[in-house]
Amino acid sequence: MKAWSNIQISPQDPEIVKINNLEKKLGELPDRVHKIRELITRFEVCHFKYQQHLRKIKNSIIDLVPSVDTTKIGINHIQYGENVLNKDTTGKSVIGQQYVWAIKEWLNENPSNEISGHYDKKIGQQIHKWLGDKNPDKIRLVRLLLARLTWDWKSYEKLQHGGELKDIELQACRMDICHYAFPKNLDLLLQGIGQMKLVKEKEFEGCGSYDNNIKAHLEKEFLDLDGMLKSLIIIGKSDRNELIKAWLIACLAKTIKEDVNLSIPITYIES
Repeated sequence: MKAWSNIQISPQDPEIVKINNLEKKLGELPDRVHKIRELITRFEVCHFKYQQHLRKIKNSIIDLVPSVDTTKIGINHIQYGENVLNKDTTGKSVIGQQYVWAIKEWLNENPSNEISGHYDKKIGQQIHKWLGDKNPDKIRLVRLLLARLTWDWKSYEKLQHGGELKDIELQACRMDICHYAFPKNLDLLLQGIGQMKLVKEKEFEGCGSYDNNIKAHLEKEFLDLDGMLKSLIIIGKSDRNELIKAWLIACLAKTIKEDVNLSIPITYIES
C-alpha cells in the first residue's frame, strides 16, 4: 500500500482492489511510469499549488512521461536552511524562514549576531507577544512546531508526548509552509500555543485540509477523470499504453476522491 500512502484507505476497499488488479495485469512497468505513479502518491490537496501539480500529473499521464523530476520536489523548502531563500520564487520559503528566525529568537536558540539581515523584526515582535512567557510545556510545543516546519524528523518524534496536550501537538504536527492557508493558520496556532489552548477546529486549517472551493474544483476534476477512464479501458484492450494510462487515471481519480471525501463511485474500473 506504499503507493496509496497519501490517502487513508483499507487495502480491501473494492475500488482499490480493482485498481491494484488492473496494475497486476500490466506486468512489469518502465521506470518512467513508476515515476508518474510517485507523482500521484505525492499529490496534496492542501498544497497552495495543487492545481498546477494536478495539471502536471495529468500531462504526464497523457504523454506517459513524467513532467516533473521527483528528486527536485521541495528543493526550496526551509528544511534546507537559509541558502534556499535566493531561489524561492513563491515567497513561501522567505516568509517561513521569517517565522523560523522569530521562533528561534523566542527560544533563545538564535543569538542576535546569527540573525540574517533579511529578518523582519515586526514579525518577531508579534510572535513574542503571541507566545508570551515561557513554561516547560510551551517551550516543548514550540520546539515541536519548529521541528515540523523545518522537517527535523528526529526532534519531531522525540518532542511528541501525548497526554493532556495531544490535541495541540496534533495541530503543530499538521503545519507546513506549503499549505494554502499559510501563514494565517500558523498565526492562529502560535496564538493558541501562547494561551495553551487548542485552536477551534472550524478555524484551524492544517495539512490534509481543504476548503469548499478546493472540494468543488476537485469534484469536477474527478468527474472528468472518471469520464476518460471508460474510453481508455476500451482502447486499452488492444493498446497496452492506453491501459497503463487508464490505470494511472484510476489511481489519480481514487486519490482525489478520498482526499476530499467524495461519495461518487468510480464507474468503470476493469475487474
